[in-house]
Amino acid sequence: MLLKAYAKVNLFLDVLSKRDDGYHNILTLFQSIPLYDEIEIGFAEKEIFTSDPILDFPWEKNIIKKAIDTFKKLTGYNFKLKIHLNKKLPQGGGIGGGSADAAALLKFLKEHYKISNSDIIEIGSKVGGDVPFLIFGGTAIAEGIGDKLTFLEPLTLDFEFKFPGIHVSTPEMYNEIDNNWNNLKHLGDPMKLYEAYKEGNIRKIRENSFNIFEQAVFPKYPNLKNIKEEMSKNSIVSLMSGSGSTIFSIKSIKSHNIIA
Repeated sequence: MLLKAYAKVNLFLDVLSKRDDGYHNILTLFQSIPLYDEIEIGFAEKEIFTSDPILDFPWEKNIIKKAIDTFKKLTGYNFKLKIHLNKKLPQGGGIGGGSADAAALLKFLKEHYKISNSDIIEIGSKVGGDVPFLIFGGTAIAEGIGDKLTFLEPLTLDFEFKFPGIHVSTPEMYNEIDNNWNNLKHLGDPMKLYEAYKEGNIRKIRENSFNIFEQAVFPKYPNLKNIKEEMSKNSIVSLMSGSGSTIFSIKSIKSHNIIA
């Protein structure tokens, strides 16, 4: 079977607090995007993983392997898979490239073993913060570690992307957030942003679009800030996705009257 592992952007992303378990409580507006990896998958007599191109880290450190092991541990099912990954999404790009692969695999297993939505969300949350949303896709506000999802009527947006080829470490950027907490600004509201997109209200979109990680990433990678500023000149809004380094802009909102 051929799976398409769709990526995402964060139209809004804030970090609210650090938890006792070491994770962070976030508030984000997730949006699926029409970019994806392809995964050929099937049950087999032994576990086989190949990829094109060949990945520069071992299978044991692959988030797809983590998803398989987590699913087995929490469900008790035992199986082996033959997987070939056609990797198109950038790694460490902030659009959920690896998480999208894990989510596509979990969706495949969910359907095969008839796992409930709530159970697959719990499994996905133990694999990665973006994974629960990416299993379903669309448009959603996420809270907690990404596991508390409120799905909304999907938005239809016209994107432009810039992939600078910089691998930004998410744990490192969370450390920057923690170390500079008292100096960080928190702006916007994801629900107001969503409503602004539905209304086509450009002013409210710009007022509520926010990614806290820009305050951690841009001082270290000033070129990313320059890319964002350049892209914003001919778009409704431009923003970094996740912890970087992908910068996206929204050129138009489909099926809505635009309010300047």
